[in-house]
Amino acid sequence: MLTISSLAASIGGSRILRGVNIDVPDKKVFCLMGRNGVGKTSTLRSIVGLMKTNAGEIKLDGEDITRLSPENRARKGIGFVPQGREIFPHLTVEENLHIGCIARGTKANGGLERIFTLFPILKEFLPRKGGMLSGGQQQQLAIGRALLTEPKLLILDEPTEGIQPNIID
Repeated sequence: MLTISSLAASIGGSRILRGVNIDVPDKKVFCLMGRNGVGKTSTLRSIVGLMKTNAGEIKLDGEDITRLSPENRARKGIGFVPQGREIFPHLTVEENLHIGCIARGTKANGGLERIFTLFPILKEFLPRKGGMLSGGQQQQLAIGRALLTEPKLLILDEPTEGIQPNIID
């Protein structure tokens, strides 16, 4: 489903990714692990188009997406939950969730019930501003919003950060 070949990227003239190669088969879970500062987040940001690459190729389902904008990569089926969540703090939980539906270009239909099954607290907090949630609740909101886009590929950067263990399970 995802193939990365010889990917390279720089920040401010410093090369931070050198020759990254990854193959992720369809319907598989893939985990990118390593010490702090080795380029995990930079690799993920490159895949979704938030970091410009210097060289290499990124293919989704065999299609080269290397030069596509982040929004076009999302339209091709990439969902992303960044480290730090990046929810809309001044929008309600309900409005944040509907952003996922808008991104997909459809109505929530049964998708919201699936999210409430995974993260029941979100249903309770629908009228609450996103910025008023705990860090773990914001993380659940960010994951729920990404799932509502019905992505082919879901990329999660530090997905369990701040979430209590029973919710992680």
